[in-house]
Amino acid sequence: MDIYPFPPRLAQSPYLDALYAEFPSTDRIDRRSPRRAIWRMLFGRGQRLFHLHFFDALVQHPHRIVCWFRSLGWILLLAFIRARGVRIVWTVHNLQPHECYHPSIAMRTIGSVIRQCHALTVHHHSTKASIQKRYPHARNIHVIVHGHASEPFGPLPTRNSARTSLGLDAELPVFLYLGMIRRYKGLEVLIEAMALLPQTLLIIAGHPGDKAYLSEIHQRSARSINISLHPRFMADAEAARYLAACDGVVLPYTEITTSGMLVAAQAAGVVCVVPNLPPLLEQVRDGVNGFVYLHGNTTSLVAAMERLISAPNRNEIGRNARTAIAAHTWPTVANQFRNVFVSVLQEVR
Repeated sequence: MDIYPFPPRLAQSPYLDALYAEFPSTDRIDRRSPRRAIWRMLFGRGQRLFHLHFFDALVQHPHRIVCWFRSLGWILLLAFIRARGVRIVWTVHNLQPHECYHPSIAMRTIGSVIRQCHALTVHHHSTKASIQKRYPHARNIHVIVHGHASEPFGPLPTRNSARTSLGLDAELPVFLYLGMIRRYKGLEVLIEAMALLPQTLLIIAGHPGDKAYLSEIHQRSARSINISLHPRFMADAEAARYLAACDGVVLPYTEITTSGMLVAAQAAGVVCVVPNLPPLLEQVRDGVNGFVYLHGNTTSLVAAMERLISAPNRNEIGRNARTAIAAHTWPTVANQFRNVFVSVLQEVR
């Protein structure tokens, strides 16, 4: 089969690289730019499948009319692709754009995109339920858990060596936020929590995906002596040092469909603190393989962070986190995707 991912590559995420690397060599994965690949997809022969991941950048725009026209153009393009005999599968990483200018347009666009798809895949059962509730016409939805590597960032250094290299006190409790700095990540509540945890340190590290939001985070944390901000892309070796040095990772999302960083941290055996959003509750059991707090509640977040610090079995909780996702390696996940693709291609047209 010929598989055409969209987008073909992700600059700040290894997801596509890791997934498609596990497909058999008999499948042709065309990861050229869309302008070069679309002609082969539209006018080629044989089994062709368009694997859709993200399209927010194509349709989102501050101006309402421009957003409407972009969305309409995208839907018409998908309809033409489908009319040319190409099968369409959408992996729904997000139920709506993270930075959504016009929610009503986004909801209608997503509903129309679903109508053009032959199948959907999601990472959680709660996401499947949400889609079925919001878009009753959605059919053929498959749950395929987010994949992971056994060492997502390579081997972690020892805690002592990581702290020494980062200039951190050996005994100081250290929390880490690692990932893109964007508004839906909810860093405001985490900064508020740190004011109530003066004897600890928070490191915020990651690529600034939203410069306006980064400016707000700078302003909010400027007077906090226990917050260290590192707004840059982290290569694997550097991310591994931060993960090894911290006591736990805090991911204070305001909303989320899936979290690649949570999966990566769990695969590395690092204990995570997350809000009680339905997708995250499928991955984290409070006190067993992580800690859960009430979404948007600073007091609850502080309590969860304090529980992490004082947990005598923290290493065991980290091992439990690794064990909980052990079955979802990239080869296994790629095989599940391929089975969906094969079934879609074999359907009566």
